[in-house]
Amino acid sequence: MVYTIPEVGTMSGLLTDDQRLETPLGKSDKKRRLRLLDYTAEPTWVFGEEYILQQGLSRQTNCSHSIKNKLAQNEWLRERFQPRITLFMDERHFNSSEWERLEPFPSPFGWMALNFSVVKEAVSLLPRVAKQDILAEGPRRQSQNCVTCAVVGNGGILNQSRMGQEIDSHDYVFRANAAITEGFQDDVGKRTSFYCFSGHTLLGSLENLEQNGYKPAIPQGEETKYIHLAETESDYEWITALSQNNEIRKGSLGLPGLRPRAYFGETFTMKKYLVLHPDFMRYIKARFFKSAKLRGPRWYLYRPSMGAILIMSALHLCDEVNAYGFMTDGYHNYSGHYYDRVKKPLVISTNHDFFLEQELWKTFHRENIIRLFQG
Repeated sequence: MVYTIPEVGTMSGLLTDDQRLETPLGKSDKKRRLRLLDYTAEPTWVFGEEYILQQGLSRQTNCSHSIKNKLAQNEWLRERFQPRITLFMDERHFNSSEWERLEPFPSPFGWMALNFSVVKEAVSLLPRVAKQDILAEGPRRQSQNCVTCAVVGNGGILNQSRMGQEIDSHDYVFRANAAITEGFQDDVGKRTSFYCFSGHTLLGSLENLEQNGYKPAIPQGEETKYIHLAETESDYEWITALSQNNEIRKGSLGLPGLRPRAYFGETFTMKKYLVLHPDFMRYIKARFFKSAKLRGPRWYLYRPSMGAILIMSALHLCDEVNAYGFMTDGYHNYSGHYYDRVKKPLVISTNHDFFLEQELWKTFHRENIIRLFQG
C-alpha cells in the first residue's frame, strides 16, 4: 500500500482515522505512547507499507543498461523495487498526522519512543530537497546518458586490490563509516561524493581510526555531501545542533558539549546535508532485509548495515552501481577492514544480518543489477 506526497506545503490529511487500523494489540490507542518493550517481536501493522511517494514518474533515462530499465526484465525485483520512494526528509515531512503515522515504528524506520518535540524541531530545520532524484542534473565522467556510481565498503578485500583508479572514474563515489582514503588511494580511490553515517557510527569510526594510529577525520571537500541515518533520538538532537551551529543541548552520544559542525569543515552548509526518510528505511527493510532477527525479543535493535543502506540508496539514484569492499563468500580470507594494520576477523554485529545482505549482493550480482567486486 502506498500513497503520494501532496503538493509542496500540504502534508496534512494523508491518513484518516479509519486508516489507523488494527494493531497487534487491538485498536490503536493514540493517547498511549508506544514502547519498544511492549512487543516481544516486531509488530505487524496493516499500514506498515504506507510510504510517501513522489509525484510523477522517476527520472527517465536513455542509459540502455540502467537499473531502472532492468526492472521490466526481472520479476523478483520489479515486485519489490519502488523507484518513486522518498529517500530524504525535509521540513515538509513533519506534522501531527505524520507523527501518528510513523510513531508505531522504531527508529530509524519511524519514531516510536522518541520525543515529539525533539523530532519536530530537527525535521523543521531541514532544507527542502527540491528533487529526490538528486543526481539527475549532476556531472558525468563516463557517459552523457548513464549515471555511474561506486559504492565503497570497508572490507579487507580491498587491501592491495588496486581498484582506486577504477573507483574514482565513476560519476559518484559513496562511502560510509571510517572511509579513510589517505595512504590507500591506490586501493580505494580518493574521491567521496556522498558520506553516509549516523551520529554513533561517525563517532565510533573516528575513535577506531585514532586507536589505530590514523588521523580521525571524515571526508571533506567541495564535492562531498552527507547522508545522515537518524537511528536514535540523539541523531535528531545532532541535526538541530548542526543546523544552528550549537552544541548538543543534552550532551547525548556520551559527549557533553559536542558540537557536530566541528566534524564537517569550515565550508560546510546545510545544502550539503541529507537525512534519510524513515519510509525509505522501512521500505528496504520490509522488501529486501526481512531478517529472522526481527522475530526475537531484541527485534528493535536490528537494522540494515550502513553499507547496505549505501547500496540501496545508490540503486534508487544511479543507472549503474558497482560495489567494492563488501562481504563475499571468501570474506574469512581477508581482514575485517582494508586499513587494519594486522589481520583481524570480520566482526559480525548483532544488530545487523551480514549473511542476509551477502546473499542479496550475490543475487544482485548474478542478475546483473550490480557488479560486486569479489577479489
